[in-house]
Amino acid sequence: MKSHRIFLIALALMLPTNLYSAKTPEDCLMCHADKSFSTVRKGKPVSLYVDGSAFSKSPHVSITCIGCHDDADLAEMPHPASLKDVNCANCHTQEVEQFNSGIHGQALKRGALYAPNCTTCHGKHDMLKDSNQSSQTFKMNIPVLCGKCHKEDAPVARLYDIPEKNILEHYRESIHGEGLLKKGLLVTATCNNCHGSHNILPHTDARSSVSPANIGKTCSKCHVMIEHVHKKIIKGEMWEKKPGMIPACVDCHSAHEIRKDALVIGMADRDCIKCHETAKPIVKHDELKLSVHGKIPCVKCHSDVTPEHGRPCDTAGRVDCSGCHVKQSEDYTESVHGQIHAKNDPDAPYCTDCHGTHNTASKLDDRSPIFRINVPALCAKCHRSGEKAAVRYKGEQKDIVHAYQMSTHGKGVLESGLVSSAVCIDCHTSHRELPANDPRSSVNSANLAATCAKCHRGIYEQFTKSIHSPTVSNSQERLPACSDCHTAHDITRVEKDKFLQEIAHQCGDCHKDVAETYFQTYHGKAYQLGYLKAAKCSDCHGSHDILKPNDPDSHLGRKNVIETCKKCHPNSNRQFTGYLTHATHHNRYKYPVLFFTFWGMTLLLVGTFIFFGVHTILWLPKSFARLREKKRLHAHDEPRQFVRFGLRERILHITVIISFFGLAITGMMLKFAHMKWAASLSSFVGGVGVAGTIHRICAVITFGYFSVHLYSLYRHKRDKNLTWLKMLFHKNSLIPNWQDVLDFAHTIKWFFGLGGRPKYGRWTYWEKFDYFAVFWGVTIIGATGLMLWFPEFFTMILPGWVINVATIIHSDEALLAVGFIFTIHFFNTHLRPDAFPMDPVIFTGRTSFEELEHDRTREYEDLKASGELERCIKQPMPKKWMKAIYAFGLTCLVVGVVLVILIIYSMLFGYK
Repeated sequence: MKSHRIFLIALALMLPTNLYSAKTPEDCLMCHADKSFSTVRKGKPVSLYVDGSAFSKSPHVSITCIGCHDDADLAEMPHPASLKDVNCANCHTQEVEQFNSGIHGQALKRGALYAPNCTTCHGKHDMLKDSNQSSQTFKMNIPVLCGKCHKEDAPVARLYDIPEKNILEHYRESIHGEGLLKKGLLVTATCNNCHGSHNILPHTDARSSVSPANIGKTCSKCHVMIEHVHKKIIKGEMWEKKPGMIPACVDCHSAHEIRKDALVIGMADRDCIKCHETAKPIVKHDELKLSVHGKIPCVKCHSDVTPEHGRPCDTAGRVDCSGCHVKQSEDYTESVHGQIHAKNDPDAPYCTDCHGTHNTASKLDDRSPIFRINVPALCAKCHRSGEKAAVRYKGEQKDIVHAYQMSTHGKGVLESGLVSSAVCIDCHTSHRELPANDPRSSVNSANLAATCAKCHRGIYEQFTKSIHSPTVSNSQERLPACSDCHTAHDITRVEKDKFLQEIAHQCGDCHKDVAETYFQTYHGKAYQLGYLKAAKCSDCHGSHDILKPNDPDSHLGRKNVIETCKKCHPNSNRQFTGYLTHATHHNRYKYPVLFFTFWGMTLLLVGTFIFFGVHTILWLPKSFARLREKKRLHAHDEPRQFVRFGLRERILHITVIISFFGLAITGMMLKFAHMKWAASLSSFVGGVGVAGTIHRICAVITFGYFSVHLYSLYRHKRDKNLTWLKMLFHKNSLIPNWQDVLDFAHTIKWFFGLGGRPKYGRWTYWEKFDYFAVFWGVTIIGATGLMLWFPEFFTMILPGWVINVATIIHSDEALLAVGFIFTIHFFNTHLRPDAFPMDPVIFTGRTSFEELEHDRTREYEDLKASGELERCIKQPMPKKWMKAIYAFGLTCLVVGVVLVILIIYSMLFGYK
């Protein structure tokens, strides 16, 4: 060590004079940066080490070393081994004068052991500004700094037998200490705020800041309302005029044990319990001790008692909880509960109504009425149906307690015991309950999302970026809040039926026009019929992260739309997404293809019904005349009948009936999904899913019998060795020919009495129309139906808007087919007066000779001339079969007529 020190000194002597005479910190640190550098004073080793890094952070770094150690400012180095003590008064004159006059300075002057000097508190070369949190004199560190000497068992306390040995511990337990050390409040008082920083004097010194004469002024530095607070006890002017004649602060608030407690002299808890164990109000001592207020004296809450009275509590009123629970009291005062309480309304709840009185328990105690699981029952005391709050606000609160109990939140708490599930106070707050129309309310629409975010944070973050968020949307219209979709109290899980049945209508409250177009789509119609798996608004647009469709990040943005569609349509492709989701046929300019398709189909439908409707009306008089004629001619059935249709034709027709009725019932149910009868019918058949299956099975049957019929035509051509031309234009062919034109003209003349009844052949012109209507219908309805059944496949080769066109054609052509069959066709074959209630020929295959001769005169004459008539004679069908045939036929007639009536009613009254 000595050799090392000799080396440093020699090095210093070798340096040029003009270098070491500068006396910069770097010069001094050439020696003092050595941790082993030391000297001996009074027989004890003293370190001369200086931490250069710590010194560089010191406020004295700009002064340089010789600014404090002026006797080291020599022309030649090294300086003397022993320098004088630093005199801080050279710069800090006022502080040193205060210190010297204080108790610390006097003790130092006397040479008292452990007497502090400047460096004791401020440090030496590692000194920091008191604004630096690492400084010993930083406010948070002051109690620890003073506690080095003024705590129990500290050297000073032991040496001088200071009466308050545990000053530091008392301070920690005081309200000031709690504020500083537990809550980190820098505004709370520390040692130097009361005693001063340098001029510290004992409280017996009249000049002391804590003397009885000055303590009021000292405390007033923080407690500026001190006169107002004590005005009921002390005249305000006496604080300034005669402070010594009034009690000093420390007379009531012990110097280092300052609490917020009210001090009532002469009152102990046992004095209260003596009476209130038996006298009302009864106070159970055991309950009181177990309560959260168990360690608080009675007079802390009942501060308005009068000890001088024989019964001190005869002056006590209702406890004011605001003394300790200031924030809660402020919230309560502002709340609707507090507002009606201020009006002395008997319906108003007070603190004790919710928290209890002497048995007040912590909210974490499951016995407490404010324990989370118990909160709904607590609020229900007033807000349950029939209770005072529900009666008071009966127009606004509709059994909210029962609604909450049935909600997902209520079931979570009350059935599953989930303390994390939301209870009343989570939404309405504990003390600041305000009505939803109050902008300050936690359940106001502007604040509700943030309230729900306390639990649903992830959803809230999505919502704040959505178009519904006020931070994103500039709309002047009211934006939706959580309760608009989820309701307020009867919140259900989103996958539950109740929520799914409401979601599209909820969106429609704001997006009325768009919702109307949704309900015209297959998705919307299926949804109206109760098919909850049908795509709803949220399935396409999202639920909480809704963005404009043209936003790249939207679920319907170009980069995301295919994946969105794939949730239901796994084989979706780019052209499939070209389907016009909300497009309608009403806008000629925006959707011209849909517009002209719809009106083309409408003109076809209206034209067909007008033409055949007039035809039917003109036929009626002739049909009634024929009915009267048949009554004169037919007294009993003929014993022999002509076979007009074979078994194959009859089976084929029954197949047509079954498939057509299946298609008609399920199809019209979907077309008029907005009608109640459609929903009832859907429920009857087993729901939309079952109806869809029935519709598709009947479609397959239709394709089946159509294919069988085409094959039978081909086989007939082949077996008869006919050319296609001869087969198609044979006189008994179903292909219209010139004779049909003549028959139609003669029929019109007959209707108007201008000629006799035409001699019809095997097929009439209206039967040929029915036949070709099947060809047309199977082709058009079948083709468009396949597109709707397999949209992903067809959009691989066709644009997506073709599906919209196919929907219009399929729907309107089906309406035409159903309406025509159940009105015009039913009249022509069954419902006309001379055939009513039905013509069974298509089921039996047989007709009487008289009917054949009258209805199909030309066919009768041809058969008679060719000798074919006698070969096609059979006995009538047995009566038991006829009963079954009439039962089946009449059932079909009734179902068809009822369906037509429902369709007409829906078209007349089902649209707004």
